Amino acid sequence: MNSKKHIALYIILFFSIFLFTGCCPNQQFPPNSDDQVDIRGTILNIVLTQVKSDILGTIYVEGPLYEDTSYDKAYISITSSTQIFKIDNLLSSSSQFIPIPFIELQTGMIVEVTFTGPVLESYPVQATAKKIVVFDTFAQ
Repeated sequence: MNSKKHIALYIILFFSIFLFTGCCPNQQFPPNSDDQVDIRGTILNIVLTQVKSDILGTIYVEGPLYEDTSYDKAYISITSSTQIFKIDNLLSSSSQFIPIPFIELQTGMIVEVTFTGPVLESYPVQATAKKIVVFDTFAQ
């Protein structure tokens, strides 16, 4: 009888861990969180693509050139494979990364962008986003 209680306890423990970690829609860290951030700044312009293609639209981002970034201004193409996350509870020690669609991006948002593929070295640069993380809903 005692071993049946232990087995039941282990099963309950397993499902509790699964419930609180494995099936949660929020993520603690976005995929590939160790990627190099290419630009961090404010979205100043958004253009939606009017034709059906892999490119959903473009954003224009400006920000200071930080030690850990490569660019201060960029025109960035957003494709269907671009990962976009919003940080929930930025001030909390347990902030979550929530996936959001491209159409939820708005001018004034503070973002970090990681590029993929070639970067056209015009000024501002032109690139395709691999990942976008929205840090603040709107710039101060």
